[in-house]
Amino acid sequence: MNWGTKLIIAMALFMAFIAALSIKMIFSDKDDLVEKDYYEKGLNYDHDYLRKENTERDHAVPLIETGLEAIKITFAQPAVGTVKFAHASDRRFDKIFTVNSVAGTEVSVPLKNVGHGYWHLTLEWKSGEKMYMFEKAIVIK
Repeated sequence: MNWGTKLIIAMALFMAFIAALSIKMIFSDKDDLVEKDYYEKGLNYDHDYLRKENTERDHAVPLIETGLEAIKITFAQPAVGTVKFAHASDRRFDKIFTVNSVAGTEVSVPLKNVGHGYWHLTLEWKSGEKMYMFEKAIVIK
């Protein structure tokens, strides 16, 4: 077998590999690059940006302490809102909790139904007349 035949065989194998990957991509119904609600998130981007800016401008970044049984969140002022735990690898594990620190500035969120691992924590709250938003990545052990 001469070098020309080997070259043709190598090119045919490479083309078959590319064709197989293309077919797999076309028939795959999972698209990790685009979220299911990306259009709504795009429309609400300005609203989220203003809430994050309020957090920075008013020095209202909450203090988050992760414990074994619960997460303690300390706000700058009394707050009412939600805490969302978004799992990094599977949306089925996402959890949302409501928080209300009207009596003080500390809130405790139990970790009973939240599994171990890497989570994206999103806090959305209202203090006084202003809306705030804060995002942080945490690891629960």
